[in-house]
Amino acid sequence: MRHVAFTLLILIAFAMGACASVQLHGDKHAVQTKDDWKLTIEHFQATGPKKQKFPVLICHGLGANRHYFKANNEDSLVSNLQKAGYDVWLMDLRGRPEAGETGYWFGKHTYTYSMDEYVHHDLDAAIAYVLQQTGAAKINYIGHSMGGIIMYARLGSLQENRVANFVAIASPMNFLPYNLWTFKLYSMRGGMALLPVLPLRPGAIMGSFIPEALYSPFIDAFLNSENTSREVKTLLLQRSINNISKNEIKQFIYMTENGGMFSADGKVSYRENLNKVTIPVYLLAGRRDELADPAVVRDIYERVAAKDKTFEIFSRADGYADDYGHTDLIFGKVAHKEVHPKIIEWLNKRN
Repeated sequence: MRHVAFTLLILIAFAMGACASVQLHGDKHAVQTKDDWKLTIEHFQATGPKKQKFPVLICHGLGANRHYFKANNEDSLVSNLQKAGYDVWLMDLRGRPEAGETGYWFGKHTYTYSMDEYVHHDLDAAIAYVLQQTGAAKINYIGHSMGGIIMYARLGSLQENRVANFVAIASPMNFLPYNLWTFKLYSMRGGMALLPVLPLRPGAIMGSFIPEALYSPFIDAFLNSENTSREVKTLLLQRSINNISKNEIKQFIYMTENGGMFSADGKVSYRENLNKVTIPVYLLAGRRDELADPAVVRDIYERVAAKDKTFEIFSRADGYADDYGHTDLIFGKVAHKEVHPKIIEWLNKRN
């Protein structure tokens, strides 16, 4: 039981691509997938003087939902993209509560899905909906962590042709080189078998009342605490944490065992299919990221076949204010001045 509790705490920390008090509110759209799941997509219209060619679809990481991209409100990634003239569509994958509760054991929908459902159904439905609503020919796509993994998988294995440009923020396709936290999670995989789902959401709400000193050793593995404001850290757990299905966990365990991300049945190597990714790709890595180590992101850069590809590490050595971690690339103290402008500049040149 101690191992289960420890696993829960670690994965809460991993899922802390969360958000501070959110004042940004767009128009919510309900989108249906071909396998009858509902998704929520929030739309933010461009506010800049010049509207860009392609809309932007943004997807969150593992154990999270869309809200952390709105962290810091007017200094958020969403707001900065709007000001740059981009029509922004912020999506939730299946199993997130705003589109309807998912049952632990019973109900129309339960936590039996894997990342493959994200790849085959959720991304397909979201892309089709954004194109239908905007009339655009293609989209720009921004994925953080698992949000980038599933787009790599779709581009490489399903030959998705509706994406013009792809920004992958701290998205690993393997966990090499291994680190302490990877091994801790892997060693506790047996404890996860006791639960039908990893219930991060209720645990996160309770965890938000715990003094920071009690969980800071775990947080520091998944974000640079010094680069994240007190307000963001205080409210991280309250808005953007989501439960993780057992099949998602199994895929990450299989990735740890086999040195790359595979389909749920182990038959398709999403990492090996990176050589079929040919669209422009911007790969971002944080120097203090212990989940998507810069070496892991560099491996993807070497494997993708795109002629137009850019790899960048955000670190003090590279002239930035701090060594960025896994999630503060999104909401770090000065991410709006350092990271977001780089993403926008890269997109502008291709829109």
